Amino acid sequence: MKKQLPLMLCMAFLLFAGKANSQNEDRPWLLGFGIHFVDYTSVDPMFEGLYDTKDFNSVPGISKLDIGRSLSKAFTLELSLAAATVNKSGDRTSGTEFFADVDLLGKFNFINKTECWFDPYIAVGPGYSKYDTEGSLSLNAGIGSNFWLSNGVGVRAQTMYNASSSEAVGDYFHHTLGLVLRFGTGKDTDKDGVVDKEDKCPTVAGIEKLSGCPDKDGDGVADMDDACPEIKGLAALKGCPDGDGDGIADKDDSCPELAGLAELNGCPDKDADGIADKDDKCPDAKGLATMSGCPDTDGDGIADPNDQCPKEKGTSAMAGCPDRDGDGVADKDDKCPDVIGLKTNNGCPAMDVEVIAKISFAAKAIQFETGKDVIKKASHAKLDTVVNIMKKYQFTSWSIEGHTDNTGNAAKNLQLSKDRAASVKKYFVNQGIDAGRLTSEGYGDTKPIGDNKTSKGRAENRRVEIKLNE
Repeated sequence: MKKQLPLMLCMAFLLFAGKANSQNEDRPWLLGFGIHFVDYTSVDPMFEGLYDTKDFNSVPGISKLDIGRSLSKAFTLELSLAAATVNKSGDRTSGTEFFADVDLLGKFNFINKTECWFDPYIAVGPGYSKYDTEGSLSLNAGIGSNFWLSNGVGVRAQTMYNASSSEAVGDYFHHTLGLVLRFGTGKDTDKDGVVDKEDKCPTVAGIEKLSGCPDKDGDGVADMDDACPEIKGLAALKGCPDGDGDGIADKDDSCPELAGLAELNGCPDKDADGIADKDDKCPDAKGLATMSGCPDTDGDGIADPNDQCPKEKGTSAMAGCPDRDGDGVADKDDKCPDVIGLKTNNGCPAMDVEVIAKISFAAKAIQFETGKDVIKKASHAKLDTVVNIMKKYQFTSWSIEGHTDNTGNAAKNLQLSKDRAASVKKYFVNQGIDAGRLTSEGYGDTKPIGDNKTSKGRAENRRVEIKLNE
């Protein structure tokens, strides 16, 4: 039974090794010191009186020193040195012998949380024991636990069984009670000076101020958190630059060189109409989205820049202008805006040739007092005929021309022709014709239509002509 115990503990060692976790990975070195107790009496029968302190052998003061190093998350290698004064019978009064042992132990921890204060473990390993003048190799196996008071300081309690290769030395239990200290630098996989526990990027070399993560562009934002890791940027924008300083990262800014608004993807809007200047055909005038940012003052659906009548509601066919009579001529160009007319006649209806001929005939029949600009009453009826036509065709304008023959002084004849034309205009105005529709002019004898050498020709040349203005 005594020889089987180390084997049983080795099997337990292998059983629990897969579940082990190092309690000191971040502080890989361990130093322990305390009191070492040796117990020969609890071996036969096994475990009887195992913790009966009257059978414990020791020396006053510190008699145990442990030096350990974590080699992985699970495994710690530890060298233990111990000394005691021993009486195998357990009777301290019957004499003592010097005792010492040196053990190299592999330890595996049970608890999977490094922050846990309770840190139990199993331990196995070879050793060398010396009792009095005899020495032997041995195999150790046992259990123990560290009780951590802080990250670096704890209390240790441990029990080991030692199977000796020499009957002279014999098998024994040895117990430890003492303090343990953890120290050193933790594992640093990427060799960047930041231990893995504190390194947010443990497999990639980085910088200390970024918890061990790299920062390729040197903007103070770790590459793992940097939306623009190749370009130096701002922490507030996840490491991306903001060239125009509008608070929108250049990569998301449709106008990266012009400060703008977030709702317009970083583009400016000078007229504040909700349309970015780059898309606004009227960036300095507040307008409508449906008009590409241009205003539509008269609300006719035609943007003001394209509207020839921006203050009057019109139609697209008339370039934004109204056409009251619907004749296809915009009112602004229609000389007869309330009468359907022809485009070729400025929106006015055409006058019949017969009507124009009637006016011409009436004009030739106008008679004046000899050498004067006074119209004879006999001519009033003819003039009234012309007045009625002018009133019917209110959209028309007319030129009144006076002419003479070449009898007498030419200058006097010119003045007389002017006065007679003016007299006819005055008559029309007195009858209600708008003076703005009429012009008068005299030409004297400069435009003859007959032969001034004959009386018939001279009679034809003394005339008034009324012409329709085109």
